[in-house]
Amino acid sequence: MNIDVEQSAPLRRRLATPKNDDTGNRPRIPAPPPGLPPRHPLQILKRSAIIGGTLYAMHDFNVFHNILYSPKVSHEWFKVGLAASIAVMALKGYVELYEGKKKNKKVEYDNFKSATHWTILLIMISWISFHLALSPLYGTFKTWIIMIGFGFGVLIQSALMIPVWGQNILSVVLMTFFLQMYK
Repeated sequence: MNIDVEQSAPLRRRLATPKNDDTGNRPRIPAPPPGLPPRHPLQILKRSAIIGGTLYAMHDFNVFHNILYSPKVSHEWFKVGLAASIAVMALKGYVELYEGKKKNKKVEYDNFKSATHWTILLIMISWISFHLALSPLYGTFKTWIIMIGFGFGVLIQSALMIPVWGQNILSVVLMTFFLQMYK
């Protein structure tokens, strides 16, 4: 017994727009996602609470103090991670400020494929080097918790809360401050 798949199940068809619809050839705008808008005070409060909780947990682990002063932290690997992070910040600034604002080029994957791939590579290098720097002191599991906490709890939440121009200024200021402290 041979079953023809096309005959056994009805095909899904896209509903055609009626001829009297005045939308013409305009693309349909998708409905906004459910929930609160990004700049709603409750969203900002939620993101601030996540950032605050993550920074408190990192303070409780003495992460900042140990990075600066602990002999168990591999400072060579940490410097590689810092260099990769500065390269990510420079590449982000170049694409967004110079290419995006000055040359009015739309910042999207199709226009910046190589820059996107370099950014992914640099993020992987920084992630691996920071993990290698902190794992002698904290161990593998606690280092993963610290790295995921900082990535999700601080970086992503800040990026969702702060506009792009503010991210660029704040990242330069904070990275300069941290480099002065680290030596």
